Amino acid sequence: MPDMEIWIGLFVLTAILYIAKWWQGNRKVTVYRISPESLERSKEVMLKVLPLVEDDKESLLDAKLLPYAKDSIKSAAKILAYYYWKENCHEELSRIKRCFIALSRFQNADLDPDARKRLLDGDKKRLVRELDYYLTHYPFKATKKTIPAKKK
Repeated sequence: MPDMEIWIGLFVLTAILYIAKWWQGNRKVTVYRISPESLERSKEVMLKVLPLVEDDKESLLDAKLLPYAKDSIKSAAKILAYYYWKENCHEELSRIKRCFIALSRFQNADLDPDARKRLLDGDKKRLVRELDYYLTHYPFKATKKTIPAKKK
């Protein structure tokens, strides 16, 4: 009899786990849509930032040089990264990725050089992780009316 009670317990536990797995898989996911206006605004933001970071240098820059807040630039870069990924514009996507990671170069000029260098290294690692996570778990979905990317 004790063997039968163990088997019944295992079957019940297995059934509960399968029900929990089924319930977890049927959750609704919110999907955001990229409007043409937000795409245009993102392009506008990135066009002002790209000249600052496309020199491919590793030098530290003052955060006051940025025309917008870092968070606004990161949001614009994420929208464009997703859009260019969906449109298979790999060259533009790599430009956006480099720009996103190069934002780590913009540090507070009031800090001493060693602290700025430490912040640069930490920010660079964090931004690489953030962008990789974003591109693998993107919450956006392009609408049918999106503005076509320029293909070269």
